Amino acid sequence: MRILICQFGNETNSFALGKTTWETLSPLGWVKGETVFERFEGTATYVGGAIRAMREAGVEPVPIDLSTKGGNFGAGPTMTMECASYAMDHITEQVKERLDSIDGVFFAVHGGGSADEAEDLEAYCFQRMRQVIGDLPMMSSLDAHANMSHEMVALSHGLFGIKTVPHIDCEAAGYLAANTLIATVRGEVKPRMVLCRLPLLIPATTGFTLSGAGKEILDHTRKYREEHGLLDVTFFFGFSATDVPCSSCSVLVVADGYEPKEEAWELANYVWERRDRFAGESLSCSEALDRAEKQIRQGYVVINEASDNPGGGAPGDGTHLLREMLRRDGKGYVMGPICDPEAAGLIHRDYHVGDRITIAVGGKTDPRAGEPVLLEDALIVNLSDGQLISAAPINRGVKMNYGKSVRLRKGNVDVILVSDRFQVYDDRTFLMTGCDLSQARVLGLKSMNHFKGYFQHTADAIVTADPPGTCPIDLKLYPYQRVNRPILPLDDESQIRFVPDWGKNQEA
Repeated sequence: MRILICQFGNETNSFALGKTTWETLSPLGWVKGETVFERFEGTATYVGGAIRAMREAGVEPVPIDLSTKGGNFGAGPTMTMECASYAMDHITEQVKERLDSIDGVFFAVHGGGSADEAEDLEAYCFQRMRQVIGDLPMMSSLDAHANMSHEMVALSHGLFGIKTVPHIDCEAAGYLAANTLIATVRGEVKPRMVLCRLPLLIPATTGFTLSGAGKEILDHTRKYREEHGLLDVTFFFGFSATDVPCSSCSVLVVADGYEPKEEAWELANYVWERRDRFAGESLSCSEALDRAEKQIRQGYVVINEASDNPGGGAPGDGTHLLREMLRRDGKGYVMGPICDPEAAGLIHRDYHVGDRITIAVGGKTDPRAGEPVLLEDALIVNLSDGQLISAAPINRGVKMNYGKSVRLRKGNVDVILVSDRFQVYDDRTFLMTGCDLSQARVLGLKSMNHFKGYFQHTADAIVTADPPGTCPIDLKLYPYQRVNRPILPLDDESQIRFVPDWGKNQEA
């Protein structure tokens, strides 16, 4: 048996400025098929999990060129149709060349994508693939923030989402999808899927599984799956910043040989009963710093500037938290990374470690995230090429590249500048510029949840700041135009009647 491996996708923030082009989606271009094993085998990624499943089953993996950012997927504004078409043209051409020699397709996608003329990006990608492979078995791994649609379900033989936020089970989702695909080709299982969507949008910042309602749902669905002998159960948080009709949270159940409608409806109601517990607290940068300083013990407290999270499509160059840290000039304050390729490139070109510089940083993309901050007489502490190997659970072992990076010091505050947008996953983002976090007291970073997979074990505490930005906790600040209404929390609950919508077709 030979199984083709491909990957393409992006998490779309419809409210982010600009467009996602191929150059911004994959600044380093395609990961060539012949390098996939070297890059991904043994890593905590969807593709790493799929390769492991195939090796264990004695199946030959056939990787083609992959689109990736940081191992799995990036995030950004709405994708141009030119980008989506180019990527699928490239993928399907490679599939055509191998079609006579493959028995199935593993297609890693995100699930929260949207393009100018393809609001449901994953359905578009699946349609393009079906035009080439016909009824050949195809299964996919997906992100927990997928906005699931009935069209996606109808075009696939199996969809398997990650369950955790922070995402620590990407490898497991890829493994399960590939393993089920192999069993299907061998005639050992006959997967059937049922999707139940809920009239509920969840802020990305409050949708996590470390505690609260998210953890309760995670534990319940795991137990439910085991007790009912299901192939898989996924609660998808959805990605509320994607303004498309299929945006919402949902439950997807995969059973062997029958349509699990009863199970999907029962689990969806379990989620619905906890709908009020995803509301979040919104702290200003000043309030967040006040709280952080009170919780410092022997180490440091992390403040995550969630509204400027590059992993949610934000520019990552916001200056609200940086400005407040500089105003207080606290000993052991560290802020980063600020994505500013212009400033980082200038410093690399014209200056050296030990020089002093006056330079404006950040605030160059989205006015909501704050104006540029002028650093006067700042010390250049370190220059870095921005390359590292991730130690975070979400993409352990993956080579990442922030591009030309700089650590500056203004007063007591260290400021890290990078050239490419990534959220923070672990301490490697700081170590790549020689920043010793054992000396930190307050660590400011840009992320919503994924950093917690690493920092929940190392920080004294974590405090979320929610200044103006691209990813606010209060979803009513988004100017929605396309989501299906009524829906919580945008509308009054008295307007909502929660009934099952099974869609036109629940199987490929």
